[in-house]
Amino acid sequence: MRITLGLLLLTASTATQAQSALKLSPEQPTPGSTINLQYVPRNTVMQGVQGFEAVAYLIEGKAPLPRAVAIPLTKEGGVYNGKVKTTDSTRALFFSFSKDEAQDNNRDSAYYTFLYKNGAPVVGAQSGIAGGFSNFGMIWGLKRNAAKAAQLNAAEFTNPQARTALEMSYLGYLSDSRDSADKQNLRNLLQAKLSSATTEEELQTAQMLYQRSLRDKVMADSVTTLLKQRFPNGAWKQSEYVANWSKAKTLPEKEAAYQAFIANADTSSERGRSRAQFFAQTLAGMWADSGNYAHAERYLAAIKNDYNKAGALNNLAWKLAGGGLRVKPKNASLGLRLSQQSLDLVAAERRTLKNKPPYFTETAYRRMLQDEWAMYADTKATLLYHLNRLPEAHALMQQVQQHHKGKSKDANANLAFVTQKWKGDKAARPLMEQYVEADKYTPAMLEDFKAIYLKEGKTEAQWEAYNTAIKQRAYEKMKAELAKKIINKPAPQFALKDLSGNSVSLASLKGKTVVVDFWATWCGPCVASFPGMKKAVEKYKSDSNVVFLFVDTWEGGPDRKQKVTDFISKNKYEVFTVLYDEETAPESGEFTVVQQYGVDGIPTKFVIDPNGAIRFKSVGFGGSADALVQELTAMIEMATNRVKTF
Repeated sequence: MRITLGLLLLTASTATQAQSALKLSPEQPTPGSTINLQYVPRNTVMQGVQGFEAVAYLIEGKAPLPRAVAIPLTKEGGVYNGKVKTTDSTRALFFSFSKDEAQDNNRDSAYYTFLYKNGAPVVGAQSGIAGGFSNFGMIWGLKRNAAKAAQLNAAEFTNPQARTALEMSYLGYLSDSRDSADKQNLRNLLQAKLSSATTEEELQTAQMLYQRSLRDKVMADSVTTLLKQRFPNGAWKQSEYVANWSKAKTLPEKEAAYQAFIANADTSSERGRSRAQFFAQTLAGMWADSGNYAHAERYLAAIKNDYNKAGALNNLAWKLAGGGLRVKPKNASLGLRLSQQSLDLVAAERRTLKNKPPYFTETAYRRMLQDEWAMYADTKATLLYHLNRLPEAHALMQQVQQHHKGKSKDANANLAFVTQKWKGDKAARPLMEQYVEADKYTPAMLEDFKAIYLKEGKTEAQWEAYNTAIKQRAYEKMKAELAKKIINKPAPQFALKDLSGNSVSLASLKGKTVVVDFWATWCGPCVASFPGMKKAVEKYKSDSNVVFLFVDTWEGGPDRKQKVTDFISKNKYEVFTVLYDEETAPESGEFTVVQQYGVDGIPTKFVIDPNGAIRFKSVGFGGSADALVQELTAMIEMATNRVKTF
């Protein structure tokens, strides 16, 4: 890739520009120095927010992930001051400011700085920041920016010293590049590496790059053969045992694969231990499903990491609870004992923090553990209910619901259910009405609410009118929230092929409201959202002025079209208009339209009005098909000034 002096200067100065809310001194800090910061939240999402947190993420040495350091802040007028000490191995830092769901990442341009030596970024500074934009920045909510990462890596690797010192990162950069010259350079370097490789890791890297990046099966197979010849008892064997585990389907097959792994694989390494404990956790669940709880507990005992063990215990306890309040438990007494163990382990972890990852501050880790506690406490409360210990179940459900601040539909429904069973209809009714009006309820809770309403002597017609009025208020409240997120910018034009090979252009749909949904067959949330999307499509099937386009993107492999066609056919989504996003270059892994729309993760939906302007962007899937249809309905109506009637 050809790099100009202008690009180098631009990249090197980026760390100190376009960060008007944050000023650092010195402007070019050196490794081991203390960096002073001044943060002015005016015109940021932190403006007016009290008690927000500041965190520095230090990229150091060869650590794959950054080290998080909380920055105490002092306020002078409208300026917040703080400082952070770097180490001799620190290469670069990111900064983030947040409270609850609000996060200031400099409008996703990030706040960061390189560390410097003799006026230039130290080796690894720019590639370290690139890693935040391409990989680990999601830890603090930074959106992925592949173009920015490529720019930073390009600047880094103009330096021959960086290519040598950061060989693995350099190979990864060449692998990700869409430049044919970089691909040839990668091939040349791999060929040289084969003749000089002295470690198994080097050969494993070469094999992986031949296979995944260069798509050269002949060379990949050749390196595999060489790997086995040079290292007959190497770590590659562990992969074979893992593959055998993956192929095993039945409980006896899984057990045999696990025993073979334990007997032959290296379980002294972190990866080996992690895999062994995951296998043990899986077997515990399978034995529990078979009804053999003694065997299940035996495998739980094989999990040595207390944090992981707490999760495994909770999973098993939830199975024993039957999976909810409205079903028959399998063994509530045993489940309660295991559930209490999971809560005890979480409590111990909150005291010691012994398993805290370095990329979490203590505050953030404690917050995550509190979320885990709420999940496990919900399990315990469910088991207490099944054991008819209603006051205890109610008290614990209250704590769980308060933890979620009323935003969890399941927690709301559980509290209302247990309240009704313990205190009766009169106590449960106001809770149910409150949650329905806030649109934070489950279908089962709505049925309970209806039953209480009818018991009061009301008719079905009165219920329908009452329910409609509540839903209308909730719907208007949702629209008021959506109004804060409305957009008005031109939608990038595109023309893509559908499943039949016909071209569909956005321009041809002018005058219509268009919903564009970016998805892929491998994307779990995309797949989970499709039943709701099908409901939405069918709702508007007779309205020729509303069009849904499902753009398959980030989908690789020579069998892509067959994979997508089979998925649509198998799941009976023939009502969808599916389009194939085009790769920016063959085998590049980058796609044109998803890039033009600035999508960082899928599923992402855009609602485009009849004039061709993007009015809404919706990222992810909340888990409720009905809620998804409601949200899309509101967006479509607001984009076209329609009015919904219930």
